[in-house]
Amino acid sequence: MQMLRGVVESRLLRSLLGRADSRMFPTVVGGIAALATLSMTVPFASLLMAAVLMVPRRWLAVAISSSLGAALGAGLLYLAFHHLGWALLFERYPDVLRSSAWHDATRWLGAYGVPALFVIAVTPLPLTPALMFAGITRLPVVEVMLALWLGKLLKYLAYAWMTSCFPERALRTGWRHVEALRAMLARGAGAQSDKPFSTGRTH
Repeated sequence: MQMLRGVVESRLLRSLLGRADSRMFPTVVGGIAALATLSMTVPFASLLMAAVLMVPRRWLAVAISSSLGAALGAGLLYLAFHHLGWALLFERYPDVLRSSAWHDATRWLGAYGVPALFVIAVTPLPLTPALMFAGITRLPVVEVMLALWLGKLLKYLAYAWMTSCFPERALRTGWRHVEALRAMLARGAGAQSDKPFSTGRTH
């Protein structure tokens, strides 16, 4: 699982790096937020900070787009868990349902409902167990989506602002990923330029 997470994260970072100069960059980050959420393997916060480090002046647009993408991905997971039902949920995700995060999520959502989902979304707590329980117990989908979006928006605004203002303190690991990918892409471009090629033209 750790190896898979590293591969997925590297590919997503490469996608970000290749589009950092594009006007559509915030939209790309939002799409990656949705994919990262749906994959349930990559923590998006590190990707968000890496994206902001690439274009610090666009931190607000990146944060807003990321919150929309993450909320969309989480909403799709909610619907998927809703249709799975208890039996398939226990069959496919036994480790999650035995975790302390699952027990905490069931206790909080059982006591407070959708507001508890907002609190979980705005904090670094694991969201997947809460989405599973919310889907199975059929919490109102519109309220769930709103809670997810507002929670993600507040969290990502804070992360993005801190990263843009204090880059030396923000996600040193993520910055090392960015620099490593830049060096890798530069080496690849250099190797391509060193290869002999033919233009196909005759003089």
